[in-house]
Amino acid sequence: MPSNGLTVIARVKPGCENALREILNRIGNDINGKRVNASGAEPHIFFTKSRSLHFARLVLLDDPDAGPGRQRLLFASDYDGDWREHVAEVFNLTNDPDAIWGCCEGYHGKEHFSEFLRSHSVEPQAYYVAFRGETVHSIRINAYLREQLEKWVSWPQTAAVTEAVQSLTNKPQWAGRLAYGLEKGVARVGRFLADVWRVLLVLQDAFITMARFGPLNAVLGAKRIIITLGRIPLIRLINRLTFNSMPFSPSPFSSVPIDTCAALAPTVPGDEVVSTPPLVGTPPPQEDVISQNQLTLIMVIRPERLRRLQAVLASIDIYARRLAPPGSLLGISTIHTVRWLIIDDGSRLLMVSNYDGTWENYIDEFAEMILSGLDAIWENTAGYPAPGAQDVAALKHFLRCHQLPSNVFFSAYPDTTVLNIIDNKKIVRGLMGHVQRLNKERWPSML
Repeated sequence: MPSNGLTVIARVKPGCENALREILNRIGNDINGKRVNASGAEPHIFFTKSRSLHFARLVLLDDPDAGPGRQRLLFASDYDGDWREHVAEVFNLTNDPDAIWGCCEGYHGKEHFSEFLRSHSVEPQAYYVAFRGETVHSIRINAYLREQLEKWVSWPQTAAVTEAVQSLTNKPQWAGRLAYGLEKGVARVGRFLADVWRVLLVLQDAFITMARFGPLNAVLGAKRIIITLGRIPLIRLINRLTFNSMPFSPSPFSSVPIDTCAALAPTVPGDEVVSTPPLVGTPPPQEDVISQNQLTLIMVIRPERLRRLQAVLASIDIYARRLAPPGSLLGISTIHTVRWLIIDDGSRLLMVSNYDGTWENYIDEFAEMILSGLDAIWENTAGYPAPGAQDVAALKHFLRCHQLPSNVFFSAYPDTTVLNIIDNKKIVRGLMGHVQRLNKERWPSML
């Protein structure tokens, strides 16, 4: 089953902001529900009981259009299976839905929960999933099998078993070797046909993008993205032939304000920075608690650059769906999922990301690997530093000014990184393939 994403944005009722923030922060700081199990009365969402949920978060967003102090509730999830099943599971995992969703406008009780989520859902313009088709169960079982294999390798008897297996595989029968060769040949033909089909789909998507947002926006947006793909020989040749390269930085010095600890403030007219929540009650969960982190950003889109931004995001979505290899987005292997959404009638850009490691390392890797891609997206927003992502200090300050702390963040495999998932799958697949080849070579008549 493919992984899917759900994004819900609902306006919070006036006067309910502080109460909802307290509930969410308490859930976020007790994601395993230990305190709830003891009392049994506190509102909670038991994410850890889910069998199909990869990631989930709840975040309180500012709502400037509704007035000062107003907020909205963001719910974002990455899940396996059907939308209806996912919504029903989220409802069943919540012991008191009214205490959470009842704080939002448009919520009319438990019996209308699915209609409420559907009416407040927002579709992303670009959505990257590191492992499409990998379920929560498959990721967990591969991690478990690798753990058991590592334990088995450490046993004293393993050397004797390995030697016996080698003695068998060193003397394969011809039928087994022939079957194995044919299997590899068929697999190569299958991969070639799949690549041809992907190219055709990319061309189809490219024509659709040009028709929707204009050829100029589509071409200029794609050019900024493929600068980043210079590691690919064909793309590197295209960049050279079209003189497509990164502009030189106008200054060797950073444009970031010297006092980075000062209160956040808009840098240009129309810019909006994230407000600081009041320091009362339960604080939100901290960063770097587990192997993974989350990032939620919201920026104001420059009106004259909306169509260009839409074309850029369409190009990213084409690459993410059609071309990106498992576990790698433009060479970055720390992102589990990331989505970009244009909200509020095209006035704001929302980014929701789940990644490995620390915030600093994540942004540094972005700036190093896909520098032009960052500029292609965020140069269309108000307040983006003039030198772009080449000024890493200014970039980080800009992101911090527009980053929202997650009140609740859940991961189904908090200690498993993208690289772990890749390695676990290779090891388990290699082990299963080895066993199958051993069976074919040793006992071909039984197959």
